[in-house]
Amino acid sequence: MLIDARGLAPGSRVSAEVCVIGTGPAGATVAAELAVRGVDVLVLEGGAARYTGDHVDTYRAAEGSEAHDPAEAVRQKRLGGTSLVWGGRCAPLDPLDHAPREWAGAPGWPVSADELAPHLRRAQGHLQAGEYDYTARAAGLPRAAVPPSATLDVERLWRWSPPTAFDGRMRTLARARNVRLLVEATVVRLERDPVGGAVTEAVVVPRPGAEITVAAETFVLAAGGLESARILLASDAQTPAGLGNEHDQVGRYYMTHPVGEVGTVVVGDRGRALGLGYRRTRDGVYARRMLALAPAVQERHGLGNLKAALWFADPMDPGHRDGLLSTFSLTYYALHRARMGFKAAGTHARYADTTGLGAHVGNVVRDWPRVARFAGSWALPRVTGGRILPSFMPLDGATCRLRFDAEQTPEPHNRVTLSRERDALGQRRVEIHYRVSDGDRDRIRRSMELIGAEFARLGLGTVDVADAERIADMPFTDGTHQMGLLRMADSPRAGVVDRDCRVHGCANLFVAGSAVFPTAGAVGPTLAIVALAVRVAERVAADRARVPAP
Repeated sequence: MLIDARGLAPGSRVSAEVCVIGTGPAGATVAAELAVRGVDVLVLEGGAARYTGDHVDTYRAAEGSEAHDPAEAVRQKRLGGTSLVWGGRCAPLDPLDHAPREWAGAPGWPVSADELAPHLRRAQGHLQAGEYDYTARAAGLPRAAVPPSATLDVERLWRWSPPTAFDGRMRTLARARNVRLLVEATVVRLERDPVGGAVTEAVVVPRPGAEITVAAETFVLAAGGLESARILLASDAQTPAGLGNEHDQVGRYYMTHPVGEVGTVVVGDRGRALGLGYRRTRDGVYARRMLALAPAVQERHGLGNLKAALWFADPMDPGHRDGLLSTFSLTYYALHRARMGFKAAGTHARYADTTGLGAHVGNVVRDWPRVARFAGSWALPRVTGGRILPSFMPLDGATCRLRFDAEQTPEPHNRVTLSRERDALGQRRVEIHYRVSDGDRDRIRRSMELIGAEFARLGLGTVDVADAERIADMPFTDGTHQMGLLRMADSPRAGVVDRDCRVHGCANLFVAGSAVFPTAGAVGPTLAIVALAVRVAERVAADRARVPAP
């Protein structure tokens, strides 16, 4: 049953066995996994199918937040959450991401890679990403005579979901007899039993000035990194610092993924034979090779994790005379000027500075047959419902760049707090304190230099990464991956949730999402988010099985 919470009378009380807060990949997965087990599930979503300016405003951060994309631009308050603008990139974390690494300032995970593996396979199905196989050879990608290397691994893959958006999943799930979905149901705080410590209810504000309450035996907080942290900090009736925050851990160790492009690469015959762009796997899924430094190399040089890939030449200078690159620049220039869409922020914000617009238009006109062919291939699967080409990626020009997705060191001063500013629903806005350290910048630069040198030594192409020095000043502000705010640790002095993602000291409250990541890794977090959500649902179901029937 789908219910608009704005239609409920103020003061109404709703109850369920399990309350799930959020309908993005984490919340939708927990709800689906519990529903098939026959659990009575109530799902709360602060947004709805229609996405309005009022929803956007409640996700704004406070004025003065540091060096971070606008919080309302990098997350979506709507049915399905930010999955509606997700690009679909999937890959598992590396085993070394789970292990303590003193050289990288990484604490390790209480959950090992082997423990998470079965849940990753189930997550693969939820995300429609094909087989759980992330090696190029097994997936059927082109082979090439690449010399062996103890430095650079070129066999690991990203795979792409269609991408899966979870709004339709939630509408279907809401038709189940044991599932109720409340939309326009913004959770502003959780109330706790002052004696036993368990969460007793969620306080929901469907519209300004009105409150309803939701009671449940178990709660799963899956509202995204920033919002989940905000809810716990705002739940301060019994614990002044916020729920789960007895040791000042809620909102700390905030991490994203620094991303950027450097270098000039001319791909050789061996590199082209390897197929470093998008390729279809044997099961029909788009995939792409990573360029990754071996774990021993990372340890020897004191580096964090990082994944690189070939990227197209810088499109902003129309001197390239490439119609596709000019189309890309003009598109993102227009999106930023109109402040339209998810891609108007983040690393794409720089396209607001595009110059030479007339020359770009001239490039498009001269190269119109190629632009038209690309436009057709881009549009067709959106009409037919097929798998969508993951992104614009022409690698057939004279030169390319190297793009990196880097791990950020978890640091306590990167954090989220609550400000005194309030939104229309009465919520205190988050204040974001965030920066990428000089140490992380140095590690990224050194990693790119090593990758470029080995790429050339293997005969894959010629590489010039002299401009890697720019990494020292790159504006790393991308906030699309919100990790580490409620991190997993064996002790409440070191984190917010335990190895089961249960909030320390609160037996009936779980957190599902990337906020629990102790380290960020260097791949998109969605696959691990869904795997942990599957694991949380198993723990919740197991807890319920141990409760005697009334």
